[in-house]
Amino acid sequence: MAQLIQGKQVYLRGLEREDLRLLHKMMNDEEVMMWARSRPDTTVSMEELDREYDAELKGDTSRRRTFLVIHRATQKPIGWATIRWWRPGHTTADIGIALSDKGSRGKGIGSEVNLLLTQLAFDQYNMHKVELWTRGDNPAAIGSAQRNGFKIEGRLRDTVYFDGKFHEGVMMGILRDEYEEAKARPAGRRRD
Repeated sequence: MAQLIQGKQVYLRGLEREDLRLLHKMMNDEEVMMWARSRPDTTVSMEELDREYDAELKGDTSRRRTFLVIHRATQKPIGWATIRWWRPGHTTADIGIALSDKGSRGKGIGSEVNLLLTQLAFDQYNMHKVELWTRGDNPAAIGSAQRNGFKIEGRLRDTVYFDGKFHEGVMMGILRDEYEEAKARPAGRRRD
């Protein structure tokens, strides 16, 4: 059985080889990939996915973990989430979330997945910092991260070209001490 990371609305399950067909379908949804990949070429072949995820599925890399996001009530996959770091011993993790099920958006699920990945990074992988990147016109992702204590660290003007125009990129991050401080606050008072 794949590793489970438990949340209230969702749980994260480790990616399995048989999930690649579903991931292929999700990653070829233009609207999903507009936010997840932020580049004009939003299609991916099965061969590319096999090659990209082969080492991770075999357990041959310790630089990235990909999870399916499973909705508890329906037990259906509604997206995927990733935590990665660029080299062994690195103390900063990068997280990414894509909710492919459009009906699951706007219900706090993205915020919950953000929190689960952030907890994983600090509590299990002993990271010093967690960061993420999103487009400036993605208020859902920005708000989700801010609710979990992330701060905007920078804006990159006209850094992404998609759908015939340039878009701003937003870098966000949270440090371990900020995370620990937020954890110590009573429930409902975690937002800065």
